[in-house]
Amino acid sequence: MRAVMADVDQCDERTALRSQTAAPADSTDAGGVRVDVIEMQNRVDVAAAVPSDQAPDGAVTPPRDRHSAAPASDQAPHGADPDPAAGPPSSSRCPILFEHSARNFWNPQFDSEVLETQHETTSFPQTRRRFRYALDYVIISCSAWVTLMAIERGPHWPAFVGVAAALLVVAIVVYLFTYTARYRRFVLPLSVAVTVALCICDLVAFAAQPDLPHNADISAVGTFVWSIEIILLMYTLIPMPLYVCVLTGTLYSIVFEVVAASVGDMDTVPYVAGRAILHVCIHAVGIHIYIMSQVRERSTFLKVGQSLILRRRLQTEKQLKHNMIHSLMPPKVAEQVLRGREGERSSDDRTGGGAPVDAGLSSTTDMFRRFHMLQMENVSILFADIVGFTKMSSNKSAKHLVMLLNDLFGRFDDLCLRHGCEKISTLGDCYYCVSGCPEPRDDHARCCVEMGLSMCVAIQEFDRVHSEEVNMRVGVHTGTVLCGIVGTRRFKFDVWSHDVTLANMMESEGKPGRVHVSDDTHRFIKDLYDVEPGDEVEGE
Repeated sequence: MRAVMADVDQCDERTALRSQTAAPADSTDAGGVRVDVIEMQNRVDVAAAVPSDQAPDGAVTPPRDRHSAAPASDQAPHGADPDPAAGPPSSSRCPILFEHSARNFWNPQFDSEVLETQHETTSFPQTRRRFRYALDYVIISCSAWVTLMAIERGPHWPAFVGVAAALLVVAIVVYLFTYTARYRRFVLPLSVAVTVALCICDLVAFAAQPDLPHNADISAVGTFVWSIEIILLMYTLIPMPLYVCVLTGTLYSIVFEVVAASVGDMDTVPYVAGRAILHVCIHAVGIHIYIMSQVRERSTFLKVGQSLILRRRLQTEKQLKHNMIHSLMPPKVAEQVLRGREGERSSDDRTGGGAPVDAGLSSTTDMFRRFHMLQMENVSILFADIVGFTKMSSNKSAKHLVMLLNDLFGRFDDLCLRHGCEKISTLGDCYYCVSGCPEPRDDHARCCVEMGLSMCVAIQEFDRVHSEEVNMRVGVHTGTVLCGIVGTRRFKFDVWSHDVTLANMMESEGKPGRVHVSDDTHRFIKDLYDVEPGDEVEGE
């Protein structure tokens, strides 16, 4: 067999040097996991995790927030004798409303600033929508009162119409303001202002009836019902902390009864006591509704956050699996493996997943045996060997030598991506790749020749950086190969044929710094490179 050799000087040295130092823009690291992390999702990842003493099986519990850290006395090592002088462990008398609760009934919150801030951010649309419902109720009620009083024209109808109209205008202005971006900064002040406006308007309208209950526009029962509606609005729809609702509502109830007494609406002591009990009951109902809504809302927030964490971790593990498989075999074969595994999982789901354990193990063992060998023609095979490797390794430790090989072979891996070659394996100081397999391509021979020339330039740069004196001997042959996956443990993608053996012989009979190509390869590149005759290599 006659051989020809292409000189390394024909390669564009600057292009080759750039190829080994800069990977292509569209290439990705097959060994890494690329996950886009959003700041908000990071907060949920840290904050929404279940505490270690309440975590279900399989849950991952990151460190708790500094505000929820357990006391030092509660963290004694397992099996240690308790200190009799320390006394019983401290515990709060208040029950836990929800996970990560701050254990304060006057303002139900999370015990973590991160959790509380994230909850306020995510629940803001719902809070604004609930506040708009309250304003809708006020607008509809005021419109109805203005219409009713203007039609009936009672003894004090101008006062009622004026107060209701003023409150209607305030509600409409605040309702429109909730559609602006500034509303987020004024949620609490605006809620308090609307609550105070409701209370003042009700008290003014109530005080405008000096002859109550004999000749009034609204009966005593009607005014009391209106006060109950205002109290319930505070606890259910207007977004305020619980302690603000309790303080405002209590003050409003006291002032309302004082006004009622001043206009003669309270005749007997039992009547006064009965109204006071009704106020207490209404506040108790409002507090209960407020706490239950907060418990439901915050518990749902935690569960949704935990499900998001598990979903993201599942996506991360799936991406890791994909990257590991892609690092072991070409993309085309890797996609076949992944589709096969997904098909098996879907089949198991349809059949109920009741397969015995042995069947599952057999399925996992045989997951790669379904792939048949593919015979591919017009595939170029490249073998490259480091000349002077034995001398270089004689005066270096094993660790240093492996680091040098990793640096050099890493450069070669980048060149494979750049020149359209598929790396097969490395064996000691030998590097082995192909082109045109498993994805056919017309320029397979040129890709391997360019790869070999770039490897010669790359090792020159390696010598300059590390002050070494090694070189590359490269052999390329084109022919027919069988490709596929071998084995069920530590499997790998590989190629076999007599042409692979010939490519290895081309490398072993070549000269350092040159790319030794066969006649079959030369037929594909004869118009692209200037070649010179080489020694003949006899194949078996």
